[in-house]
Amino acid sequence: MHEILVEIGENGKVKILYKGFKGGACFDEAKRLYEALKAQGVEVSLEQVTPTQELYETVEERQRMVQKHE
Repeated sequence: MHEILVEIGENGKVKILYKGFKGGACFDEAKRLYEALKAQGVEVSLEQVTPTQELYETVEERQRMVQKHE
């Protein structure tokens, strides 16, 4: 399951965590989100990217892991 968690700090900074996206799919989803925000007049600037282990997993690896635990 894909999840996008958005945290808005008191200082107005936004932190977004993408969960369940394999490989570079989170970057594709981030691009769609940023474009949707910009279309609504929200300025988006990227300050930091912190990859999770999911970035390095392929869809095939994840499917093998799920099947192994079933």
